[in-house]
Amino acid sequence: MLDEPIKKQSLQKIVRETLRQAILEREIEPGGQININRVAEKLGVSAMPIREALRELEAEGMVTFSSNKRILASRLSRSELYDIYSIRIPLEEIALTKFLNLNDKRGLDDLEAFHRQMLKPRITGKDWFHLNRSFHMKLYEMSGSERLFKILQGLWNNTGPYLRIFSDNKKAVARANEEHGLLLQALRKRNSKQAQEILKKHLQNGIRTIELSLDGGEGKNQIP
Repeated sequence: MLDEPIKKQSLQKIVRETLRQAILEREIEPGGQININRVAEKLGVSAMPIREALRELEAEGMVTFSSNKRILASRLSRSELYDIYSIRIPLEEIALTKFLNLNDKRGLDDLEAFHRQMLKPRITGKDWFHLNRSFHMKLYEMSGSERLFKILQGLWNNTGPYLRIFSDNKKAVARANEEHGLLLQALRKRNSKQAQEILKKHLQNGIRTIELSLDGGEGKNQIP
């Protein structure tokens, strides 16, 4: 990801997305330092778009500018992780309700297409991770609320590096695929209550799997 030089075009946007993907995929680990000059050299750009992109990612909560001028990929405490999910779960339930009110059949077809790809037997953890993100982003988009979409997108991205751990756990992936399938069935039936219950359980199972994946040697208050 960071070893591919960037060609001209919307440079700052490309840099921002490249850095975001590197953080989401744990190429830059949570808590890892980001050296502007080193990244600029790898991407073949000047330091300015790197710095500007990092400021945007700071506003999204994905990087932190520390008091000693170090720039770090954000690292969540368990309490921060729980806080994000305590916000994310009810907001995703609202997104489901809004979707059902809009009755977006084409959007539901798109969700089912993502789901079919996620079921492929030889899919890699990395590919499943990106499809899972696309699945949830589409769900947010189908709410018809741009404001809600942006909030949920930010919350998902904040926990993305930890969901990347989740995606390498085959049992967790199998369970998530099953839950996605049940959710799609409930949405096809337009059963709002059932869909919300399935979604809530799905997200709660996700955070439990992240907890089980944590390395105890990293410390009690930090997620590796």
